Amino acid sequence: MKKGFTLIELLVVVLIIGILSAIALPQYTVAVEKSRATEALLNLKYAVQMYDLDYLQNGPNNPTHPAQDILELSDGEWIADGDMFISNKFVYSFGDESSFNVARCTINASRDECQAATTLYTLFWETSYGTPNAKTCYAQSDIGYKICKSLEGQGFELDDGRH
Repeated sequence: MKKGFTLIELLVVVLIIGILSAIALPQYTVAVEKSRATEALLNLKYAVQMYDLDYLQNGPNNPTHPAQDILELSDGEWIADGDMFISNKFVYSFGDESSFNVARCTINASRDECQAATTLYTLFWETSYGTPNAKTCYAQSDIGYKICKSLEGQGFELDDGRH
């Protein structure tokens, strides 16, 4: 008598592995997006801090430097007179000296597509010289909604723009 597995036993094992991976893969995607949102949030905090330092050094009546001169971001390029940074994952915009936002590009978007791509979520932070006035997370997808929901504990308001 030969030893081995029957076809039914192999099919059951493959089926169990398929079910487990179907459950785990979406959770993995959300976990990866949460880590990227943390990266974006840290870069936003850094931008706000650097802006505040620049404001304190130059005073309210002196023009501030473009974001390109005071921020060190990598894996992308500066455009629009140094007030917008585009990477493979994010589009950072530094507005009227007191508003900062970052849009998460669609998954697997190229750098060129990232500039005009639909976004998963956008983090918007408005400050008044060190005092946050508004922190909003705009969700433009289901994943973006989960990310924005997770940021509510850090002071971000959720704006559900999926509809």
